Amino acid sequence: MIKNAIKDHEFFTVSTFENTSENISFTIDTVCYFKKKFENSSLRIIMGEDNFCTFTSWHKYKDILSSVNIIVLSRDNIERYDKISTLKNYIEENINLFNQTKSGKIHFSALYKSDISATALREMIKQNESFKNFVSKENYEYIEKNGLYK
Repeated sequence: MIKNAIKDHEFFTVSTFENTSENISFTIDTVCYFKKKFENSSLRIIMGEDNFCTFTSWHKYKDILSSVNIIVLSRDNIERYDKISTLKNYIEENINLFNQTKSGKIHFSALYKSDISATALREMIKQNESFKNFVSKENYEYIEKNGLYK
């Protein structure tokens, strides 16, 4: 499904690092792997706002933040971020300033705004509600064909 989502964006690639790892892979492990693999690159983690709201509970979240910048795909609930006061100093609203740093910054982007979270989408599918308008045609067919989230 990720391949379907990024097919029109040549600067994205899909990695199987986490899927093929023999150990439990925390995000910090993935970050360390890619930092070694792409030493001279600026890495970004892209996450939805639902994940961001729990970010401070992630394993070694401070190490993650000191290693990469984070882009949060937001909806219209920006007031929810106030609950994570420990991260306020890392927020950079200016995308140009954000891109000038290698790590330690969080940027909220509404550029690819989604009206539904993955969690809500899975719940819709579980309840047999229509979700066709919330995913690409390819991913809709893939989910239906493989009976995912039921």
